[in-house]
Formats: sequence, C-alpha cells, structure tokens
Amino acid sequence: MILNRLEYAVVNNPVRATMQRHWVAKRLLRMGGPVPGGTVLEIGCGRGIGVEIILDLFEAKHVDAFDLDARMISRAQNRLRHRAKQVRLWNGDVTAIEANKDQYDAVFDFGVVHHVPDWRLALSEVYHVLKPGGRFYAEEGLKKLITHWLVRRLTVHPQEDRFTHEQFCAAMEAMGFDVIDSKEMPGGFGWYVAEKPAVVS
Repeated sequence: MILNRLEYAVVNNPVRATMQRHWVAKRLLRMGGPVPGGTVLEIGCGRGIGVEIILDLFEAKHVDAFDLDARMISRAQNRLRHRAKQVRLWNGDVTAIEANKDQYDAVFDFGVVHHVPDWRLALSEVYHVLKPGGRFYAEEGLKKLITHWLVRRLTVHPQEDRFTHEQFCAAMEAMGFDVIDSKEMPGGFGWYVAEKPAVVS
C-alpha cells in the first residue's frame, strides 16, 4: 500500500532513520550476523536509509532495492547516487518480486510486510528469491499495533488478516523457513531472522 501523508512524513523523519540505524539494525545484526560480500535485496526501500545500513553495517557488496512508491525511489536514487555501482533501484511490488529464484544471500524488510494485504504471498516471494542458506531479516508491526484504534484512524494499514508475533513465525515456518531468532517488543513490534534451508526438501 502507498503511505498516506502522515506515514510518509514519519518514515522520512530523521528520528526514524536514527532508530533504524542505532536500534533496529544493530538488534538484527546481533540476531543474524552480517552478510559480508553478499548480494542482498531490500523490499520497500523508502528513501534509501536501509540500503546504506545493509552496505555499511551488514557489509553487503551489492544491494538491489525496490519500493511501491515512485516518490521513494526518486529520493533513494538521489541519496545513493554516489554508491551507484553498488546499488540497483526500481519501482516494484513485494508480491511480485522482479528477481530470479535463489538470487540473494539475504533479504531485508524494515517494516514493509505489515502494509501488504496478502502478506503470506510477500513471504513466499521472499523465500523464492533467497538462495539456499540465505537469511531473511525483518522488523515488523504486529496486529496489536495495526488494529489499535488510533493507528487505524491515522494510517491506511490493511485491517483484515493481520498477524501476531506467533502467526508471523508460523507463516515463515510454513513457507519452509527455519526461524533462527525472533523477539516480540512492547507496543506491537517484532524482530525476526529466518533462514532458507541450505538443502531444500
């Protein structure tokens, strides 16, 4: 879904960028480790903060990234122009990822899947494009947050079939992922690292 005006302002706020760099990303790094020299995908890349984090903190060599909102891609292209040799950006949809099967060493999701009406299809697409042994790093908003009356009033999140922490883990396992680590946080957020088995049955 395309963000409304308030959400657009929130995700493009320096406070969000600081939290993403110094709290969320460092927690995911402790949970799943770096991806040194890896080829990585970020779904819903926004203005490019996540791409910088993946290159700098997670030590990826190359990052492909897309966003449903063309405005975000324009901002990311401007932000990342000095790293053009390491980055490829496009306007895309997580339920139909434009990539080959088994292409990426890791996929990153900084708060995107909870915006997707068919979130299970998004997870299946992530699984499809990961290499065997590749890891999925996710920061997600959970049902208790998305369906809260104030969040419903101020945002445009889908309300049907939202996931709890347990349901998100179970859905990843049903796709074939091994959940390496997960953590539910107060306020309705969750952090996850899952791995596509090296030998897929």
